[in-house]
Amino acid sequence: MLDEMKNHHAKAYFEIHYESEVSDRTWYRIKRTLREGGLAINRENLQLVASLKKRGEYTKLSLGQIIYCCQQAQEVAKQRIQVDGDVVYQELQRLSGFKPHRTTIIRWFQSVPRVDGKYFDRKRKYKAEELVEVFAYAFMYKTRKSTHKARK
Repeated sequence: MLDEMKNHHAKAYFEIHYESEVSDRTWYRIKRTLREGGLAINRENLQLVASLKKRGEYTKLSLGQIIYCCQQAQEVAKQRIQVDGDVVYQELQRLSGFKPHRTTIIRWFQSVPRVDGKYFDRKRKYKAEELVEVFAYAFMYKTRKSTHKARK
């Protein structure tokens, strides 16, 4: 059953994808933050959060902020459509609000399976569900930039 996993299975699953053990205290904080964010403790959400945290590019964001970004990205994926790479590229720039460099956007696509040796191609058609992690990175980029701008 994917909806709610038993605690020890969920923790083990998270640690496998995070590629590191977490203390019980950290684990309970992760679970609480997932629940407060309205996300079920299931394989998909645990894998996504572990993957995003593992990349470490957004360590200045709290887990709650990362989960919010994941939720926004999952809303995009619910559309169950196919999108041209060029449209995805333009949408990522719009969503992030700060015009990230093309190299940054291409780096976000590393979670998408390669086709013809490329993660990103403007002519390729992407399924919305393939883009959850990509859009999560765009939302996190925007959140991080907004937070950084507000501090100045």
